[in-house]
Amino acid sequence: MAEARGKVEAPDSVAVIGLGRVGLPLAVLLQTLGFRVVGVDVDADRVAALHEGRFPFMEKGGEDQLAKALELGFEATTDVSRTADVDAIVLTLGTPVDEHMNPDFTQIQAVLAALERHLKPGQLLVLRSTLAPGTTELVGRLLESHTGLRVGEDLFLAFCPERIAEGNSFEEIREIPQIVGGTDPESTARASALFARFCAEVFPTDPVSAELAKLYCNMYRYIDFAIANEFMMIAQHHGAEIHEVVRLVNDGYRRSGLKSPGLTSGPCLYKDGFFLTNHLPFGELISTSWKINETVPAFLIDLVKEQRSLEGLTAGILGLSFKRNIDDTRNSLAYKLKKLLWMENCQILMHDPFVESDELDRVLAESDVLFVTMNHDFYRTKIGELLARAKPGALVCDVWNITGVERILFPASEGVGS
Repeated sequence: MAEARGKVEAPDSVAVIGLGRVGLPLAVLLQTLGFRVVGVDVDADRVAALHEGRFPFMEKGGEDQLAKALELGFEATTDVSRTADVDAIVLTLGTPVDEHMNPDFTQIQAVLAALERHLKPGQLLVLRSTLAPGTTELVGRLLESHTGLRVGEDLFLAFCPERIAEGNSFEEIREIPQIVGGTDPESTARASALFARFCAEVFPTDPVSAELAKLYCNMYRYIDFAIANEFMMIAQHHGAEIHEVVRLVNDGYRRSGLKSPGLTSGPCLYKDGFFLTNHLPFGELISTSWKINETVPAFLIDLVKEQRSLEGLTAGILGLSFKRNIDDTRNSLAYKLKKLLWMENCQILMHDPFVESDELDRVLAESDVLFVTMNHDFYRTKIGELLARAKPGALVCDVWNITGVERILFPASEGVGS
């Protein structure tokens, strides 16, 4: 590969398009590190909230970091033309799948259409969201055809995926190595210079390798969880309890690492595998993992139905987010469980300490069956106390084993004191 034209300095000014869970922490951090940052979002209410110092979702240190960034001149706006005033533009766009589970490029097309007339020679564009393989190169072709500017000469383009865990962005964004997939040596050098200002390490590569690396990170974890969930189903079929088997496998064994089961979902894990398989006639491991993880709610309902009919009962769901200790409910399997329970003619109550929901006391007092659908610390640290307030005779379905009972299904009274 040819080398970049010379020593490249990091840009002084950055626009971050999309002030969601990926873009906002990055924009705020960049401002606190000395960059001049403008954040762009279509949501006027969110922009107004940011200028009032209100961080719009759960993020450790978010309010303090936002206050600091505002003092240093951070701006949020709905005006995409402000991108003309910066050296680098970071796009944190949603990358959904359509009804056929194929990549949906609608958001990318819309943002590029709004952005292209404001681009100027010399700017760096960084794609930050998860992308289907080949998307970075596609964006390059679209930019060239719509603007007349040449990527690698007039504009510079790279895919630099985020790999942070929600809720820990400000800590992890500086600790996790940054993958930089530039479309050409100059683009790679410019994007590397940007992230080298604050990341622990930078790994330069080509765009497709970077796209695959991000997807593989997600799919490796998803498949790992699917194995745990399939093993849980097999154990139940044989009348064994998976948490006991996991303990026997892992304790003191040098080659252990078997995961425990749980409800595995979220906006990335749910869909990202389809970015890898939509061009291939195979891909059974990924698609099967999706099927296993998505059927856990139905499997848990069937376990309960082996002991009692759900017809006319009240079911309580504890935990609505897709991940522990966050307030993000996107693609959470708790809502799939809710639909399936509705089909059983259940009344459904739902609680989550981080999401607007039913009163916890009501959920505990009225539910004939309690499904622990997320292992929030809120539940884990006081589960015995909570179950002591449960309706007499209630069943508990605890796939996470936060009670330590080491059975997925048991009477609430057996979890008291856990």
